[in-house]
Amino acid sequence: MELRHLRYFVAVADELSFTRGAEKLRIAQPSLTRQIRDLEDELGVRLLDRTKKKVTLTKEGEFFLERAKRLLGLSDELVLGVHELDHKVSHTVNIGYVANPFHRVLPASLTAFEREFPDISINLFGMPSAEQIVAVKDGKLDVGFIGLLDPTEDANLQFILVGSYKAVALLPRAHSHAKRGIVELKDLAQTFFVVLAEKCYPGYDRWFKATCERVGARPKIVQVVENDSALIQAVRSGLGVALLPEQIREVPHDNVVIRNVTPPVLFPSTIVWRKDNPSSGLKAYLQVVTAVKNSRPLGVGRNGRS
Repeated sequence: MELRHLRYFVAVADELSFTRGAEKLRIAQPSLTRQIRDLEDELGVRLLDRTKKKVTLTKEGEFFLERAKRLLGLSDELVLGVHELDHKVSHTVNIGYVANPFHRVLPASLTAFEREFPDISINLFGMPSAEQIVAVKDGKLDVGFIGLLDPTEDANLQFILVGSYKAVALLPRAHSHAKRGIVELKDLAQTFFVVLAEKCYPGYDRWFKATCERVGARPKIVQVVENDSALIQAVRSGLGVALLPEQIREVPHDNVVIRNVTPPVLFPSTIVWRKDNPSSGLKAYLQVVTAVKNSRPLGVGRNGRS
């Protein structure tokens, strides 16, 4: 017995007519009659009494009609619920990001996305990079801005580089190199460094050591801090120097001098998402991120505007 058998029976029972039932269902009357007969044969009872003049329900038919309508109602409710869930999932994009001031693609992409796809909502979640990857795998996040963290060997995940930012040196105003226009990294070899904690900024430790090794320096770390504010405060207090993306210039930094470094060093910024995520909202957002990354016009969004 299939749901279509129930729909056929309900149509005939409501109309008390095979002719009107067939018209309502838009099928041939002989086919409808055969389907009802097959249903009765499967149940082993007669649901309808038929004469040339009229069709009536048997007691078994009355009992079956009530429950058939209930089951069809539940079926329709199930289909509607799935469609509503799909609509909600597809029209909401959950984005994770490392809570720091170093983003450029993220705010730019949000502005462009709101303009191009105003009917899709965005939820932002500030969390460490490693937690973002777990949340993406679990389906709690659609995409994560994981920053410095290297892509993992996971066939289910997709990573792309969305930005590379110049590194700058932060020095106390009284530092001996503070008056230089550009600071050579090798000249900082004997200076104490303040660095970001790997727990909060996965990838920073690897990046920092690779940067120093590039110029043959063996850095001396005096303090490990968990956020950029604590890092600026440590530099301001004269505890050491630091390396951060150039966006740190936009953050208040009294008594701290920011200088370009040579040779130039870049901070990579990476995003991650699950390859099998079917969300149309995610696909739309990735389109916007790619356009922002490449600094080109987006084209036409779903709202028809270019």
